[in-house]
Amino acid sequence: MFDRLEALRGKPVENVFLAVANAPALCDGVLAMAMSLRQSTLLDRQLRELAVLTVGLETRADYEVAHHWNSAVKAGLPQAKLEKLAEFETDDQFTASERAVMRFARDVTRTGRVDDGLWVELCGFLDEQERLELVLTTAWYNCVVRILLPLNIELEDWFSRL
Repeated sequence: MFDRLEALRGKPVENVFLAVANAPALCDGVLAMAMSLRQSTLLDRQLRELAVLTVGLETRADYEVAHHWNSAVKAGLPQAKLEKLAEFETDDQFTASERAVMRFARDVTRTGRVDDGLWVELCGFLDEQERLELVLTTAWYNCVVRILLPLNIELEDWFSRL
């Protein structure tokens, strides 16, 4: 399992995957879902990363925020914008679409539900597949943080935030 992780994720392997690898049959499913969400979706990468970061911030999952901060930078989000994530509702750097995606991720993380008005707003700029991918991404990373937090997964010694 660990050799496969290195082949799929590269070296060194992140701590969350090392932990999940202790349940090999489940690790396969975790890897498949994680890879599908990152590589096989139409949802804009920047919007996806803003949703994931919102889940991490709402749940105080520092590991998730750190790793997806780097993913957001690699997706082209400016660091100045990322530093204002907590003020996304009022900061002028965020577009209406970004705000809607972040509200969605926040609300689903907090309550598991989405307001009808917000859903209509999302329908204005995301097609049906992109909306479903946003739902699945938000749900998936809520699952991930609920693995990270009870297992107290810590940042890797080699990790460096961009």
